Amino acid sequence: MPGEENKLQQPVRITLAIVLWALILWVLTLGMPALVPVAKALFIVFVLPSGLVEWFKYKGLVGKSRSVAVKILLMIVAALIWYFVYR
Repeated sequence: MPGEENKLQQPVRITLAIVLWALILWVLTLGMPALVPVAKALFIVFVLPSGLVEWFKYKGLVGKSRSVAVKILLMIVAALIWYFVYR
C-alpha cells in the first residue's frame, strides 16, 4: 500500500531474498537434473555472498563504499570453495 512503511526488518528481508532465490533455482532445475550443478554454483557464488554483504552493511561492519569490493572478494572466495568442493 502506498505510504505504508514496510514492517519487515532488514535481516528478514535478506533471508527472504535468499530463500526466494533458492526456490527459483530449485524450480528451474525440476525435470532438468543436468542443471543442478549450475544452480548450486549460482547460489553459492552469487546469492550467498550478496546476502552476507547486505547483512554486513546492516550490522555496520562494511560501509556502502566498500560493499562492492567486499562482495567481489566474497564471490571469488565462494567460487574457489565451489570449485574445490562441489565440482
